[in-house]
Parts: sequence; structure tokens; C-alpha cells
Amino acid sequence: MTFASITVSGTLNNKAEQRFTPNNTSVIGFYMNIDKYDSRSKEMKQHSIKVNLWGDNHAQYLETLVPGAEVLVIGRPQIEQYTDREGNNVRAFVVEANKINILGSSAGGSASADFNAEYSSSSLSSGPEKSDLSEEDMEIPF
Repeated sequence: MTFASITVSGTLNNKAEQRFTPNNTSVIGFYMNIDKYDSRSKEMKQHSIKVNLWGDNHAQYLETLVPGAEVLVIGRPQIEQYTDREGNNVRAFVVEANKINILGSSAGGSASADFNAEYSSSSLSSGPEKSDLSEEDMEIPF
């Protein structure tokens, strides 16, 4: 059980892709750019993070998750560790999404500023980890 939660907003930098695990669970993945102010250099820097959305009932939203779409993602922060093709150990920041809100699209894609698609983990049939807690229980009020 994890109580860590993160909320990030940014712009998709690639089209969302759907893949399937060996036990046929759907995973929608995309990368998004987030802006962060660097106080040392006194400028905005852009960072790319990976987002995964687990569950079979989200495939219909693939058309709205296009490059340039502005999204708000709420989920669990994770660190993936793997070895790349050159043999280097790599650590990558990943958000396992519980909720995604499409805020708009600066690239003129299919999403508009008033379109709000919400995907909730409570409707997921399966994922990497199941919890007995409702979404309201996941936030600790202190």
C-alpha cells in the first residue's frame, strides 16, 4: 500500500500508445513535458516524464491523447530502473496515473479547452497493484 501521490500538469510530447502485458492487461503510455523553474540559472527548464494508465476500458481515449494536448495527471510516483542498450544503468521518473484530465490542446488537436475527460483508477479492472482504499481514502488529511 502506498500513500504517495503526485499531481503534475504539462503538454504531451508524443501520441499515447497502447500495449498489453503478457496476461493481456492494457497499458496506455505517453510522455509529457513539464516546466520547472531553475532558481540557479533563473530560467524555466522543461523535463519529460513518462505516464502509464492501466486498464482495458481506456482505449477509446487514445485519440484525445495527442501531442500538444495539455493534461493534468494525478497518480503514484515511481522510479524505473533498467539497463539501456549500451549497458548503462538508467533511472527514470514515472507516474502511474489514477486520474487524467485533458485541459486543452495548443497544437489544434482533437481536444479543446472545454473538454474534460476523467479516467479514474476506481474503474480499472486490474493494474500493477490493487488497493482496498477508495480514492478519497488515498489522501491523508494533515
